[in-house]
Amino acid sequence: MPGTFPLAQVRLDTAKAAPDIVISMRWNADRNEFGAPGMVIADGGKKGTGTHSSLSRFDLHNILVTAGPDFRQGMINELPSANPDLAPTILWILGAPPASMDGRVLTEALVAGDKVSDKPEHKTVEADAEVGLRRWHQYLTFTTLGPQIYFDEGNGESSAK
Repeated sequence: MPGTFPLAQVRLDTAKAAPDIVISMRWNADRNEFGAPGMVIADGGKKGTGTHSSLSRFDLHNILVTAGPDFRQGMINELPSANPDLAPTILWILGAPPASMDGRVLTEALVAGDKVSDKPEHKTVEADAEVGLRRWHQYLTFTTLGPQIYFDEGNGESSAK
């Protein structure tokens, strides 16, 4: 439909469990009562409570701290990573055979790992639709690193034509 992204573009086009519709709450960079940025725009609810229902960079970008003999000390990893990368990394440390799963081994963070030769590539896709007297515009920004896709941010807004 105009103004939407195909499920394949957001990696939700599974044969058995594809959703009929997916939404993400709109957000802005306003701060809550504790000074943390990233407010979700929703009907109802209490301002300042937490949520994980947006494509806000504040929801999508988190911190992973590792420690132990298998991890490089004092390293700050600037490459993208996400929750699906944890299981393959742990399995690699344990010497388990590679499994077919989402995510990648975070080799750049491991003492015995290799540096990643791929360079991250940043992309933005956009979708628009005319709805009555208004125009809907949304975007989705993501980074690819080798075969992996990491969503960085997405949002939308309605404006007068």
